[in-house]
Amino acid sequence: MLNNFYSNNGKAIINSLNKLSYNITNPETGEIIIQFDIPRTGRIGRFAKIIESEVNQDALINIMQDADSYETYKPNKKATWWMGAVERLEDEVGIQEAIEIMKACGRRCCSQGHRTTAKRLMAESSSVEEFLVKTSQYGVKEGAIEYKLKDERTIVGQFNRCFCGQVKRTTTPFKNRTYCHCSTEFHKHFFEAALGKDVHVEIIQSIISGATCCIFLIYLNDNE
Repeated sequence: MLNNFYSNNGKAIINSLNKLSYNITNPETGEIIIQFDIPRTGRIGRFAKIIESEVNQDALINIMQDADSYETYKPNKKATWWMGAVERLEDEVGIQEAIEIMKACGRRCCSQGHRTTAKRLMAESSSVEEFLVKTSQYGVKEGAIEYKLKDERTIVGQFNRCFCGQVKRTTTPFKNRTYCHCSTEFHKHFFEAALGKDVHVEIIQSIISGATCCIFLIYLNDNE
């Protein structure tokens, strides 16, 4: 790992709004050994900014290694990069904190536009059931997504394909569902916007970790 070999020798310079540049130097000679950029825009830039706020510089460099080449990668290699980055994140901060970081990504993925759409679809519906039908069909091919009530306090969401452009082309299953907590948090904020109440979201299985479909359970707050 980079941080093990060149610990405490990276110098960061923000040289544009689009990237954060690092020089990794030889601790004995001061010679620049490695120079690379961490993106500041797009999904990977959003991830980098969240990581930067949670870990020290050495951990950031380790987690984001090879990020400067990310935009040149084909979709399957991008998925491989994310797999490695999440595993390095877990090594640096532990699985639970890694999950919280992916949830922070999900909060940003669920933009104001998504929340406005959720509110509009609910306003156009005469019931939660009708809202779930509309949401299942909104912007996707029929059968790709299905939301339905399991009981009056539980919604089941089934995704028959992965919709995340960063990882949907993976050729190797992710070892766990840490990455997919981005989606749990997206669901939380989407459904809270629509229903006007707190919800809790649990991911049961995911396509990128080897399942045939993604299953989410969306629990409505019993105190509402």
